[in-house]
Amino acid sequence: MKVIPCLQLVATLGVAVVLSNCAGTTPQAAFTQQMADTARIAREDSVSIKVSSTDPNMLPTDRQRLGEKVTHKVKSIAQSRGGTARKYEVSISISRYEKGNAFARAMLAGLGQIHINGVVAVYQQPGKSKVGEFKLDKTFAWGGIYGGSVSMDTIEDAYAQAVAESVSKTK
Repeated sequence: MKVIPCLQLVATLGVAVVLSNCAGTTPQAAFTQQMADTARIAREDSVSIKVSSTDPNMLPTDRQRLGEKVTHKVKSIAQSRGGTARKYEVSISISRYEKGNAFARAMLAGLGQIHINGVVAVYQQPGKSKVGEFKLDKTFAWGGIYGGSVSMDTIEDAYAQAVAESVSKTK
C-alpha cells in the first residue's frame, strides 16, 4: 500500500520539474551585484538596451530583436516611482545562443535544445555607475509535438520578460 503514495510523489515531482522548464517560464536571475529597490528602473526613466554576444550563432538581427523585446517588456511592466526621471543603460552580454533543432526536439526530449545564457549589467547614467548585475540562463528541452513547435522567438520572449522583471520590479 505504500507504493501508491510514493508513485504519486514521484509523479508530482516529475510534473513540477517538467513544468519548470516550459517555454514561457521566466528564468530566475542569479544576482552577482544585487540591485537596491531605489535603483530599479521606473516607468518615467529612459532606458537604453545594448545586446552583445560572443556566440557566433547570434546574428546582428537576433541581437536587435532581443534588445527590442527587452525594451518593450521593461516599458510595459515598470511602475511609476515619481520624482525625477533617471537614465539607465542595460547591457546584455550573451555567451550562449543556440536555436536548437525542432525536428530533433520533436523526436525525443532533450535533443535539439534551445539555449540563451548571458550576463546583464545595469548602469545608471551619467557616469555609468553599475547598480546591478546578474546571470540569466534559459534552456528549453521538451520533446514531442510541443517541443517541435516551440521556436527561439518564444524563448526570447521569456528571457526578455525575466530581464525586465529583474531590473524593474522591487522585491
